[in-house]
Amino acid sequence: MLPNLIIAGVSKGGTTSLFNYLAQHPDVCSSERKELRYFIPLRYGETLPPREEYAAHFAHCGQQRFAVEATPGYFYGGAALARGIKATCPDPHVVISLRSPADRCWSWFRFVRSRARIPKDMTFDAYLDRCEELHRAGVDGAIEHQPFWGLGGGCYDTYLDDWIDEFGDRLRVLFFDDVVTDPHKTVRGLCEWLDIDSTVVDDFDYGVENKTEQYRSRRIQRTAVEINKRSETFFHHHRSAKRVLRRVYYTFNRSQPELRISPSARQRMAEFYRPHNIRLAHQLSAIGITLPSTWSEDV
Repeated sequence: MLPNLIIAGVSKGGTTSLFNYLAQHPDVCSSERKELRYFIPLRYGETLPPREEYAAHFAHCGQQRFAVEATPGYFYGGAALARGIKATCPDPHVVISLRSPADRCWSWFRFVRSRARIPKDMTFDAYLDRCEELHRAGVDGAIEHQPFWGLGGGCYDTYLDDWIDEFGDRLRVLFFDDVVTDPHKTVRGLCEWLDIDSTVVDDFDYGVENKTEQYRSRRIQRTAVEINKRSETFFHHHRSAKRVLRRVYYTFNRSQPELRISPSARQRMAEFYRPHNIRLAHQLSAIGITLPSTWSEDV
């Protein structure tokens, strides 16, 4: 079996929560772990693995109407990746959840820092400097520079048209703001769009997923991240156990005080993203979607 429902983006846009919410629906079968990354090679001009490897992640699925996986990096693969999904998956539906680019950049910085992928003492201003340097050189999207994809990853206008052109009505664009503030309404809307029972969502567990925390010990954090990766399938089926273990772990390895974004850094991002968000607003307006009011300062 191959999936016909793909959560394709964006990173730090609430995709983990969406995946776990939809996985609770009786008409939806989720992949054994969230991010299968099967189509990621197309993002970098490489060939796909055998299709059988992809299907194996859904071998446990039965008669559900939809099989879902979520890899937020797909969005940035543009036309080539979108076409790859359409050519591989049976009548696929695609969901993209967008987050305010400035907030997403800040969240990505905190995420890669929490995973010890950038120096712990690197300031956000220094991080933005490096992101801009790579962006100007046109290489910030290269796989070796992924930790510095914070800034470029918010230029949604660069990629959205490809997904609209490829999927049309089978593309659903959501906003992180709605996933966070009213997950019940968001999931109900998704179910109505997919034409599956929307009444069952009243009983779903809408706990927050994949919240980023900062660490005290880099060595311990690297070990914890590796254990989490190897245990992803188990934790997907035992979410309450993961929450308990996570809470206990960060009792001992959470860094204090919490990071804060400076007004100057936010202004810097607003200026960078403004032309991109203006174009994005026009793209979305063409398909009947309006940017959230919380994005107003960025447009």
